[in-house]
Amino acid sequence: MTKKTRRILRIVCMLALTVFLFWSVNLLFMPKYIEENKDGRITAEFYREKLNNDILFVGSSTVYSGINPIVLWEKYGLTSYDRSNSSQTPWISYYMIKDALACSDPKTVVLDVGFFYAEDTYVEEPENRKSLDDMRISKEKFQCIQTAMSPDENYMDYIFPIFRFHTRWKYLTAEDWKYLYYKPDVTHNGYVYTGTVEGAQGDAAREGLDEVRLPNRSALFLENILSLCRDNGLDLLLIKTPSYRAKWGQDYEDDIRFVADPYGVEYVDFDRFTDEIGLDYAEDTSDGGGHVNDAGATKFTAYLGDYLLHKFTLTDHRNDPAYEEVWKEKCERYHHGK
Repeated sequence: MTKKTRRILRIVCMLALTVFLFWSVNLLFMPKYIEENKDGRITAEFYREKLNNDILFVGSSTVYSGINPIVLWEKYGLTSYDRSNSSQTPWISYYMIKDALACSDPKTVVLDVGFFYAEDTYVEEPENRKSLDDMRISKEKFQCIQTAMSPDENYMDYIFPIFRFHTRWKYLTAEDWKYLYYKPDVTHNGYVYTGTVEGAQGDAAREGLDEVRLPNRSALFLENILSLCRDNGLDLLLIKTPSYRAKWGQDYEDDIRFVADPYGVEYVDFDRFTDEIGLDYAEDTSDGGGHVNDAGATKFTAYLGDYLLHKFTLTDHRNDPAYEEVWKEKCERYHHGK
């Protein structure tokens, strides 16, 4: 080996070591979302899917707490993923669908409009990061960051989270070291299990949203989603996931339908079918009525699955050995974890 070759090799090794150390420190300082705030793992776990999911559920926290893909598989043989996060804005939902189309082949999108009343200037950085930090490197991620961040945030903080979380060294725990390089699955195809029972009591807990209207930016991105699904041949259904709180008036629903009707897309407020679903808000909620618990999610998901089967052409994969093997493992992990 010549002296020049040895010098080049040393430089390459030093560069590789530098990159590895930078990557490792970046992973160390980032929040892990394993033992709490598990919805922060939904984005990352989407890319681990071995087989395609025909149905993509998109929206805010009522989706990942209220729609259980395990139930859809066991009852109907449908494959699905909850690509949702807390306070997920319409613009992030748009890029979640766009990103899914770039790396998978969904057939149907079910979009919850429960957070579409967010103001045009709404930004919640901690919640944005749950969606964006583990999003794969792609033009969709770069575009989503630019769209979702506030004017006073730094774009590079999203590209290299270590710049944002560098002060976390003061608060590192055993969890940060334990899950430095590998993080186990903590969601069930994006569904976050909650067995807690905290029932809704009386009408005082209901949020006063009677006066809300669909903001301009939300209307724009709703139309973007409608166009995206139409142009890619995807079936689309707009829904409101059942919740004891978060009730809005007719004007808001009229605004949603005004945008959706020209595309021939239906909007369904499943709050109107509480009795048919069998929901009991004294037993089926986890936080006083804002979100359903696992019992409520099981009831609603079964009802939703039946609704989707009657509306769209969907495939029952239970007789496909490849799907059966993968989903058997998913079901066992879900039932064991309960």
